[in-house]
Amino acid sequence: MGFVTMENLLGPGSPSSLRVANQKRVLSAIIDAGGISQAEISRRTGLAPATVSNIVRELTEAEILRLAEAASGRRGNTIAFAPEIGYAMGVSLEREQVRVGIVTLDHDIVDTQVIPLPPEANATINKEMSVALFDSMMAAKGLENAQIVAGCIVVADAVRSDGRMSNYTSMIPGLNGINLEDIAQEVSPFPILTENDANAGALAEHMWGVAKDVDDFVYVEASSGIGAGIMAGGKILYGTGGISGEIGHFPIPSHHELCKCGGSGCLEMIASVSAIMASLRSLEIPVHTLRDLYRLIEEGDVRVTRRIQEAGRAIGYVLAQVCNILNPKMIVIGGELSFAGESFLNQIRETINQFALPDCAADTTLRLSALGSSAPLRGAMAKAVSMVDLDVILQRFLADESN
Repeated sequence: MGFVTMENLLGPGSPSSLRVANQKRVLSAIIDAGGISQAEISRRTGLAPATVSNIVRELTEAEILRLAEAASGRRGNTIAFAPEIGYAMGVSLEREQVRVGIVTLDHDIVDTQVIPLPPEANATINKEMSVALFDSMMAAKGLENAQIVAGCIVVADAVRSDGRMSNYTSMIPGLNGINLEDIAQEVSPFPILTENDANAGALAEHMWGVAKDVDDFVYVEASSGIGAGIMAGGKILYGTGGISGEIGHFPIPSHHELCKCGGSGCLEMIASVSAIMASLRSLEIPVHTLRDLYRLIEEGDVRVTRRIQEAGRAIGYVLAQVCNILNPKMIVIGGELSFAGESFLNQIRETINQFALPDCAADTTLRLSALGSSAPLRGAMAKAVSMVDLDVILQRFLADESN
């Protein structure tokens, strides 16, 4: 028996076509916002409350949707996907580890886990490693392959529109120029996309974080590299080739450090975690791991504090230009450096106020991410959910109805 498609079940101009379109609008609203009330579905879709009620009843009977308890303080039931429909999976590929997460189609996080990478793997990323990575993904939480309906891999790299990694910006040796998406798809029974970590962080902040109700903001991933995810009108702004937001390669005046991109004085060479730790080691300060850096920040080591403030000034200088160009409502500082806290944020804010147009600076709220280092993984899960094929989900309902 062949695979049942929408074309098999509905002919052109079928009276059921509008009904199916409305069903997809309801499912899209749940995918976009997570579990929500029928009233919220009606508001988001523009469908009449009675129409929404009928669709929810039909899809609940078809075991596509379910009624869930509303969050504390909210009235009525929340409409969510039935667990049997499937899950999405996110992966954050980092220098020393891989984070894996499983999420329902209404954005409830089921589980996350960390898979350590051997030191040599960072220099020899290849097809075999990608296969092992996805084997771990599919084994996570004991879910069968068929229950994973989409996946997203997040990397600290500029990811072009065709899925290729940049030839010069990767923070993970061995990724330059490869198409990790194609490699993963060779061994995966479900659709896979790749995403840049800063864009993923922006998606996470928009779904779960401090920018949940903000449609125009910039998320800054300040970690081993520095990049920006730009949210405009509730959508990620990718640019022509998919690599917008590479603020880590913005040159800082009076700095001439050579960068792997071929330029000099790039922001990453001054304000990234890697650059900060390297400069502290040159002062014979024993900082070899992120934990070492965090400990010294907490202890208030004057030399470390001074170096963090220098990084904040450099980031603030670049973000002042971002404010002038984009006029965002909010800038969210995330990634490993967000641990430096309010004093770090204040230095960024002071520098923005110094170099941005006064009106642009006044329009922009500056916030620390509440998601910390988990933002890229959460963004991977959100991106994976957005990839879900609604035709496939509705297939069960339509196939049953046609029998």
